[in-house]
Amino acid sequence: MMGGFSKSKWVVLGLVIIFLAFIVIFSVIQPYTQLPEGSVRKINRSWENPSKIDSLTIGSKMPGGPGDTTFAPHLKIPAGQKFYVSVAEPGTWCINEDCGVDGALIQTMGGWLQVEDTYQATDEEFFGLDLPENKHIKSLVIVGNHEGRIAGMFPNRGLKDVLFILRFYPNLANFNFLNGINKFGILKVGGTAPLKPGDSIKSNELDKFSVTKIPKNKKFYIFALQKRKYDDVGIDEPYENKYACILEVGCRYPEPDSAHDFLFEHIEKLGGWFLANDKNNSAMIKLFGLETENVLSGKSSLVALTDAEGIIIALHSGKTMSDAITILSQHPELVDVRKLYRE
Repeated sequence: MMGGFSKSKWVVLGLVIIFLAFIVIFSVIQPYTQLPEGSVRKINRSWENPSKIDSLTIGSKMPGGPGDTTFAPHLKIPAGQKFYVSVAEPGTWCINEDCGVDGALIQTMGGWLQVEDTYQATDEEFFGLDLPENKHIKSLVIVGNHEGRIAGMFPNRGLKDVLFILRFYPNLANFNFLNGINKFGILKVGGTAPLKPGDSIKSNELDKFSVTKIPKNKKFYIFALQKRKYDDVGIDEPYENKYACILEVGCRYPEPDSAHDFLFEHIEKLGGWFLANDKNNSAMIKLFGLETENVLSGKSSLVALTDAEGIIIALHSGKTMSDAITILSQHPELVDVRKLYRE
C-alpha cells in the first residue's frame, strides 16, 4: 500500500495520466497536420477568417475582382466568373493556370485566380498591407463571390492554401465539377475512342497545315468537341481567331490568342497530342456522338482523354480544351503535369 493506493491502482492512474497527456498533445498538433493533397495545413476558420481588415469587410468589393487590372492579354479581370480568389504574397505574380495546377483547377471550376506580389509597393497598398496596423499580415487570401464581393479573408495564408480554403465555400467552388463520367452515348471509359493513333483525319482547316493522320507514339491523346471560345482576338486591333496546328503537338483555336496560348507548349512537354474540332468539322463532332448545332452554339461540349493505344481513360461532358491540364492532373498514372510548374 502507498498512501492508501494499491500498486495496481497506481498503474491504472498512471495509464490515465498518459492517456490524458496524449489527448492534449494530439489536440495541439492536430491543427498543423498536413493534408493528403500536400503542404496545406488545416485551418481554424473561426480565428483565421476575420470580418474586417482595415477597409476590407465581408460583403465589400474585393481587390482583384471583376473589372480590376490584370495581365495581358486580358488587361481587365472579366466579369461572369463563378467566384474570384485574390492572393497577396511575397514574390509571386500570376493568374489562373499560370499559377500552377491549383490555378488550372480553379479555372476549370469557373473561377478566377490572381496572385499579386507584395514586394511591389503598389500591390501591397492595394490590399492595405502597407498600413502599420497590418504589419503582422505578411500575406492574404481573399475569396469573392460571382460579383467580386468578399466572402472570406485569410491573413497569413497564400497560394498553397487556396484549394483547401475554397472547400469552405461549396456554394462557390464545386469540386465535384472535376469528376468525369463513365459513359457518353456510344463512348465509354475503357473502350476504344472513335479516333486513335494512326487514323486518318481530314477537314479544310487540317489540310492547310498538312495534318492528315493522328501521330503515333504519344503518351496520351485529348479530343475536344467544342465551340470556338474567342471569335475575335487582339487588344488594339481585333482580328478573327483562326484555327492553328502544330504537327506533332495538336490543333485548336488558340486561347486567348496565338501569342498567349501556352497549351501547345505544355502538351509538347508532357509528350501528348490533342485535337479540337474546327467550326466546319462536323464529321469529327458526329464521330463522337454529338450534335453539330449543339456543339457550335456552345450548348454542349466534350473532352475525351485516351492512352497511347487510343483506349478512353476519361470522359468529361461540358468541358473544353481550357480544362486539359486539370483533366490530365486527375491521371498521374498517365502523366505528371506538376513537372510543368517545377523550377
